[in-house]
Amino acid sequence: MAQEPTLPDNNNESRPTTARLMKMLESSPNQFKERHLPNTKAPAFHEYLYSLMESKNVSVPELITRACISKTYAYQFINGERLPGRDIILRIALSVRLSLDETQRLLTLAGKAVLYPKIRRDAGILYCFKKKMTLDETNSFLEDLGEVPLL
Repeated sequence: MAQEPTLPDNNNESRPTTARLMKMLESSPNQFKERHLPNTKAPAFHEYLYSLMESKNVSVPELITRACISKTYAYQFINGERLPGRDIILRIALSVRLSLDETQRLLTLAGKAVLYPKIRRDAGILYCFKKKMTLDETNSFLEDLGEVPLL
């Protein structure tokens, strides 16, 4: 049986806003360097994914069903034990209705290539994001293009 995910602490009260950080950088680059840079790190893939799921009101079981992912595999990346493949991330993004920016960030945090419009398959997927297509619609579109579907 899969273990329940460990939920990240999303308490952002002590974190400065992006606007405040940019203002600090503009007015005092040295202060920015000393105060902010040592404490700055990108969130882990699983932390960012979980925050997106929370913002979209999507539970783990819903994610598993919508993206057609095995329960065991899903819990491994939700708990931060492994990173999913690129197509799995794209299936998650489409099934949870993430924005293109959120999707590109997820891909980056997982160490995967972002969607690139000069690659035919990626261009097709980008088109599907722009048209707000579902995962099923995207797979059909990719098949019609003669490209490998995500599923």
